[in-house]
Amino acid sequence: MSVWNRKLALAICAVGRPAFPSVLEDALASLVPFRVCMVFSYDGKDKPRSLYHNMAPEVASIVVKDYAAGPYLLDPFYTELRAGRREGVFYLRELAPDGFFRSEYYLKHYRRTAIRDEMGIPATIAEGVTAVVSIARTMESAVFTRAERARFADVAPVVQALMTAHWRQTEAAQPLAAPAEQPELDHVLRRMAGNLLTAREIEVIALVLKGYSAAAIAAGLEISEGTVKVHRKNAYRKLGISSQAQLFSRFIVSAGETSSVMAKPS
Repeated sequence: MSVWNRKLALAICAVGRPAFPSVLEDALASLVPFRVCMVFSYDGKDKPRSLYHNMAPEVASIVVKDYAAGPYLLDPFYTELRAGRREGVFYLRELAPDGFFRSEYYLKHYRRTAIRDEMGIPATIAEGVTAVVSIARTMESAVFTRAERARFADVAPVVQALMTAHWRQTEAAQPLAAPAEQPELDHVLRRMAGNLLTAREIEVIALVLKGYSAAAIAAGLEISEGTVKVHRKNAYRKLGISSQAQLFSRFIVSAGETSSVMAKPS
């Protein structure tokens, strides 16, 4: 830990300065090797904001711009934040639904950026605003080991404190917006569905988009797997689609339309 301690001291000295995110990245890399580092802030309503990343422009366009256009609503890390979690470590392979690695979200986001595994630490950086610093490995690397995950968890409290101190000083986060009347994902899906789908069908396709299998959806909703498949089939038929890929495409279009409507002055 001697290297970590030296680099941690540098990160402490960099708080409030533009170099802080890259210095923090360097400190984390001394504990756990990774390829990608990124920091997003979330305020509960507006699109996530990129506070830092170490990616090439062509990759960043997928991870930052495309992600913020709507797929973030399906992100397991974002789901944790919506559930109220603000401490500890987010580990993708613990939080991901059982069918996540076969989902369209995974194929359209993670596979396009070659991200294989990811860990994150959340920190409250303003009232109602949470930032998550995440580190990721790409396809040519192994997933994070148990020992690496433990080291990352050990330093989470000090990383969280540094993030809070830095971004509160730099005022990088936007003020908290008024909460939406409905959860964001539900709002997008209702717009996409119009008056075509029942509440249960919307509930089922939301879980499909997040990457849950029919069996997991059935267990979560306390209905049979056959009933889940009927709801999914009926939803696809009413929407005029026949695959999860088409469902994901419709969702992305609807997310963009919803954002445009919400952005218009009242």
